[in-house]
Amino acid sequence: MNTQLINIRSQNKNLTLQNGSVLKTFQILNCFSLDEPMLRVRDICEKTCMNRSTVIRFMNSLIETGIVEKHDERFYKLGIKLFELGIKVDVPSSLAIKAHHYLKRLADSVQESAHMVIRDKVEVLYILKEESSHSIRIATSLGSKMPMYCTGVGKGILAFMDEDYMSVYYRYQKLKKRTKNTLTNKKKLNLELASIRKSFISIDNEEFADHLYCVATPIFDSNENPIGAISVSGLKDRMISKKNVIYDEVLESGKSITKEIGGEYPRIINNTNIGVENGI
Repeated sequence: MNTQLINIRSQNKNLTLQNGSVLKTFQILNCFSLDEPMLRVRDICEKTCMNRSTVIRFMNSLIETGIVEKHDERFYKLGIKLFELGIKVDVPSSLAIKAHHYLKRLADSVQESAHMVIRDKVEVLYILKEESSHSIRIATSLGSKMPMYCTGVGKGILAFMDEDYMSVYYRYQKLKKRTKNTLTNKKKLNLELASIRKSFISIDNEEFADHLYCVATPIFDSNENPIGAISVSGLKDRMISKKNVIYDEVLESGKSITKEIGGEYPRIINNTNIGVENGI
């Protein structure tokens, strides 16, 4: 066997090992969430099925780079370096820049908090937030993720996803009860999604958190696909007292943002395209 072939095989082996290390690193980082911001080595081992020595080796490297920080000896949390890298990401930034004016105007107009999200697999990712001078501060942060089935922005996006996506979505997303109003029945959720497709307005009526009411509408790209959504959120009593104004303002802002990015609203809406009649 010649030396060149040996070198090629050696390089390929090293590349495979490097790729495996990258994947394991992402597995570890994905263990952290808003619900579990701090984890022990044991927790990470359980979530990733990696052995203790492997997890410790990776965590030590992540600590050296500032991606992960140690807290109280036993616990780990995501580090400030990860945040610094995150704010450099340009994927949603162009959308956020184009939408900023409209979202700010919306928040000021209805005097409530306004948000913009994009879809990230089976969740929504918050990329923009605007507060009015009188709004109640909502505990959301840029870069945070939330479920789709129990949020106004999420349901607004789900309503216009195709059947293939919804089949996968229901396979992987458990409809967990978060409040007494959370929809955990697929048929009932599908009926609501059908209603959203008629009005382009989606409501979160204390489905994600008690006392919180949200009015949302999707944002579409040039192929009429829902790429995100905007919303107005606030305390239920106050939102209900001015809901008609909020509905109009949210819908108008959504249309303006869709137009601003060169998007198109769906011209023909098939209310059975995600299996409402079949109850999937």
